[in-house]
Amino acid sequence: MSAIRKIIQRQLFQKDDERIQAIVNVSKLDGKKKKNQTLLCLAVTIEHPIAVRLYFVKGEKDDTFKKKDRFNLREVREIDGINPKKPSPEFHITIGDRQYVILAGSAEEKDDFIRELYKLSCQYLPVQMPDFCNFSLPQLEAEASIIPIELPEHDIAMQSDYQPVSNKEDADFRKLIERAELTIGDAHVFAEMLTEQLQSLDGANINSMMDSENSVNQLLSSIDAALTGVESVEKELDRCDDILAFVRNSIELIEEKDSLSVVERKNKQRLNEEVISFVKSLEAVTDAHIDTLKQANFSNPESVQRCTDAARAVAHFWHGRFSKPMLQMKAYQDRNDELTAIDVFVDRLMSHLSALFSNLNDLSLDHEWHELCIPKQSQRFRALSPLSDLINWLKTNRPKACSLVLQKYIDSTNLLYKRLFDNFFDTLISKVPKAIGSEKKSKTSDSANTSLRSDNQSFLSTSSEIDTEVLPQLIETVLAELSAVIDAEQKFVVRFFHINSELLAQFDTTSTGSGDSSSLGGGRSMEKHMNEQVRHVMGNLFDSLNIHLDSFCRAVCRHNPSNVLLLFVIMSKKVLLPQDPSSYFSITFGSLVVLIKRQFDAFIQMECGQYSEVRIAKKTRIGILPSISRFANFVRRAEIIFENAERRTDLEKAYFNLCRAVCDGIQKAAANPYSKSPSSVVKFENYQELWSTLSELKISCLEQQRKDAKALKEEHIDAYVKEFMGRPLKEIQTFFDNVNNFIEKKGIRPEEISYQQQFSRIELKKVISQHPGKEVKKGLEQLYKKIEKNLVANSSLLQVVWRDMQEQFIKQIAEYNKLILTCYPASKIELEVSTDNVLQFFSEIAQQH
Repeated sequence: MSAIRKIIQRQLFQKDDERIQAIVNVSKLDGKKKKNQTLLCLAVTIEHPIAVRLYFVKGEKDDTFKKKDRFNLREVREIDGINPKKPSPEFHITIGDRQYVILAGSAEEKDDFIRELYKLSCQYLPVQMPDFCNFSLPQLEAEASIIPIELPEHDIAMQSDYQPVSNKEDADFRKLIERAELTIGDAHVFAEMLTEQLQSLDGANINSMMDSENSVNQLLSSIDAALTGVESVEKELDRCDDILAFVRNSIELIEEKDSLSVVERKNKQRLNEEVISFVKSLEAVTDAHIDTLKQANFSNPESVQRCTDAARAVAHFWHGRFSKPMLQMKAYQDRNDELTAIDVFVDRLMSHLSALFSNLNDLSLDHEWHELCIPKQSQRFRALSPLSDLINWLKTNRPKACSLVLQKYIDSTNLLYKRLFDNFFDTLISKVPKAIGSEKKSKTSDSANTSLRSDNQSFLSTSSEIDTEVLPQLIETVLAELSAVIDAEQKFVVRFFHINSELLAQFDTTSTGSGDSSSLGGGRSMEKHMNEQVRHVMGNLFDSLNIHLDSFCRAVCRHNPSNVLLLFVIMSKKVLLPQDPSSYFSITFGSLVVLIKRQFDAFIQMECGQYSEVRIAKKTRIGILPSISRFANFVRRAEIIFENAERRTDLEKAYFNLCRAVCDGIQKAAANPYSKSPSSVVKFENYQELWSTLSELKISCLEQQRKDAKALKEEHIDAYVKEFMGRPLKEIQTFFDNVNNFIEKKGIRPEEISYQQQFSRIELKKVISQHPGKEVKKGLEQLYKKIEKNLVANSSLLQVVWRDMQEQFIKQIAEYNKLILTCYPASKIELEVSTDNVLQFFSEIAQQH
């Protein structure tokens, strides 16, 4: 409890110059258990005049305390301890007209509290001291008690008479004995001597007292007079205390009256301000304003201005800050009843706006303009602008009606722009074939290769017909016309319907109540909401625009699919130009860019499909695929179009996809079952052509594809050579293949292979005798003719393949000779053709052809 007492003293009483004298923990108050800790504190002020107060202190959740109720000591009427004979923590305290039933934490806390309260009452409130019932008041005088030890009566008397000898008395007694010069045996003599001296001193004292009797009487008289003066002073002090108590009570009453007078003055001031504001609001709307609204003529600008002023006056009356009692006053109710004419005024205004929207749209459609221009709406904007202030009033006071007007404007204007865009884009699309001049003649062929060549020629012809001047002009015309119309419409809609007015008002209120640190974030949020509202309205007005833009892009690409490259480059350059993010045209521009990008991706995908799809007639030889030359022409044309362009990433990605599609086409053609050409020949010839094409084009992003094409070419040449290389020595190759397999599988040593019957020396000689030099040369000539037949006419790879065939054949003969020396040592068996013979055969065959 002492720790809590220190905390409460520091938190609550120290700042008010008060000191806690007693404290008790209230477990129950009026029979109810408190959820939070409640304490009853007895405090005294430090400075004069001293005041004694009682406080109910309530504990909070965060270990803090709060003063709940305060009472002065003079308000306490009675303190009832309930049962003085039996210790109990319960006691009653009557303050004013209310009795509090308090259950303390313990009986000791209750006794200490009541004892301290009694002491302070006796000290500071002796006249109006409260009544203390059922409590042992004498216990209050004993601050601390000592438990006595019971002793016998004679011991108690001896204990009360005994006084210890001091050091000085002990020293004097020793000096007296030394002067007497007596021994211990003469003690009775010493006692007699002391008795005589004592009797002489007593006589002297009696004589002295009798001589000073008058002085004693005078002293007693002085003491009686002093006591009489003290009694008079005490009476005067009591009278002064009574006066001070009366003055203190009077001052407290004066303070209470002064606080009530302050409240009264404030109430009168607020009432005066309320009445003045109420009267001003009533006088804001006059009978002339009501008549103006009833007789409104929206076709007359002056009448529109008067209606606007009258509507603002009504809005000022509606938005006046009236208290609830003011709303019940008859003057307010009468004026509010008179304003029912506003509903009729709003209905007439909405009807007028609906008719005006329709008439102005019809008037805009009747005007004649240039066929490649979208009619400007400045005349329609000027006709509607005088009604802008009424729209703002309608938005503030009739939000639902304003929303209906905005929806009617969107519906009617949407139909207007839909018709205007239909005429503009129909004319523009009709100009596309004339501007581009893409008249194509298609040729058909019976064979699949002829069909592929005709497709390639068609692509080349259309690509060469792209007009790089006319198409940008068409794009510029579309963007310029749309930009002018959309920006003008957006400015008018924002200004006429006051789309951002409520956001600006809200932002001003927020920035006024908050600091500068939050104004930047609030401004960004406001701008975001503004853009969202404007985009919502403009999106509904121009919802048909994306369809027309898509039709325009498709029309341009339909007459010439490769035009999408030029469109993509033009729009990519314009994307880098600065755009106004608050303008709806930036969204339209972005939609056009997205549409062109989709057309570009679709075109690349179509080209990839044509490169990878290869149709071959039955039993035909496949040469160089036309997709390679088509890919080369595409790259050349694209490089011309994308010269100095910023966005080459998409083009390089397209190159990669097209090159991969060409490789897929080569693989499919080689695996085609209807092909008479060997698969390896189809692959290495087309990869050779692809490598040559990529080397000629010198496209940096396709460098890896060029290296891969070269590697694939060499890989398939080696496969082809290995496939046909054993034909001139077919029986010898078969014999030695069996020898190697037998050695690997059976685990026989090479020098023991000749002991096997099927691999004896006789069998080896028989096999070698079947391939004399003439037969080998004849086989090589047949092999050359076969290679020449498989390859394309006048192929540059013929000599390359023949040279690889020569090298592989020489390696094969050297390997056979090595096997003979290993497996048939000292047999002196050799092939009938040597390495020099083979070189001579290959050279003669190459010279003959």
